[in-house]
Amino acid sequence: MMTAIRILWAAGLNGWIAAMFLITWFRPDTFGPLTVHHLTFLMLMEFLVVHASGFLGAIAAKDEPRWGRAVMFGGLGAFYMIFAVGFAFMYGGWWPLWAFWGLLLSRFPTVVLRPPDLRGQAALMANWAAMTGLYLGGTFLTAVFPIPRFGVTRDVIEAQHFTGTGLWPDEPYRVMAFGAIYFLGLVVVAVVNEWFSIVHGRGKTKMRTEELVPARRDEA
Repeated sequence: MMTAIRILWAAGLNGWIAAMFLITWFRPDTFGPLTVHHLTFLMLMEFLVVHASGFLGAIAAKDEPRWGRAVMFGGLGAFYMIFAVGFAFMYGGWWPLWAFWGLLLSRFPTVVLRPPDLRGQAALMANWAAMTGLYLGGTFLTAVFPIPRFGVTRDVIEAQHFTGTGLWPDEPYRVMAFGAIYFLGLVVVAVVNEWFSIVHGRGKTKMRTEELVPARRDEA
């Protein structure tokens, strides 16, 4: 029972976001009239998160005191702030900026306060590689191949009031497909990570038990 709860918890947030993309793709007004607009910029912000994750993993792996990792964390945040501000101007509001800092600061405890051990660092880098592969792969697939509009009609697109031009503002139904693919992929990654963690933990417990049994026999 606890195993199932841990796996569902690990996949929950990404699964909910993937569901939002899928539902909006078919029924764009379900979460509000500008949801297509919001989700399109969410995928832009996710690019910054994916790009920064590799550097955050490198900071967490450094043998530095907390203040040293905090300085590097702040410097990295200041650098990506330039792009976040640019996205905020494109969006016409400050929501992307706050979203970026919320996503970035959520990594602060893991990177600065409680950096992972060697196994945890390897897991961080593996997750970053998976996120990068999913993002680039999803971008390619939804940009090259024909994607159905479903509920994202021309009238819906015009109602979003995109300020820029390009593939995503002109055909945002591609972004809805991309977001669904990407976050469903993250669900799979989260489930695999949690399952591996559970199995690895059971293996360590079994090894410790086997080591204790001979010791108790010797004492007897």
